[in-house]
Amino acid sequence: QRLRQYLASKHGPEVVETLFRDIDNIFVKSLQSVQKVIISDKHCFELYGYDILIDQDLKPWLLEVNASPSLTASSQEDYELKTCLLEDTLHVVDLEARLTGREKRVGGFDLMWNDGPVSREEGVPDLSGMGNFVSNTHLGCINDRK
Repeated sequence: QRLRQYLASKHGPEVVETLFRDIDNIFVKSLQSVQKVIISDKHCFELYGYDILIDQDLKPWLLEVNASPSLTASSQEDYELKTCLLEDTLHVVDLEARLTGREKRVGGFDLMWNDGPVSREEGVPDLSGMGNFVSNTHLGCINDRK
């Protein structure tokens, strides 16, 4: 949230929304490109860490995707981010069986199924032909869990 606010104060909210939509598209397209080789087992999960570089024109570039990224914290902010990530991960795992199976967002995570995010905004068609989508995610910044 702090990064989003900082960039919005420097570049304006519209440019930042485009940046975050482009980052969302990086996540979706990269996962779609390997969906046939990702193990789909309801008894396990994988956590991926994305390294994305943002250039001076606010264009995101995918540097690498890490399977099982390090959860060692290097600062207080990093500790808080990773603690919340782990809390959200355990919420997705649903050890207490609180989820109904109809959720589109759990914790700070958005549900993806087959060709993209389930949480697409209704009634907003993709006119680009590029398979982009209107993002209503905040890259984990919005956590609606009680």
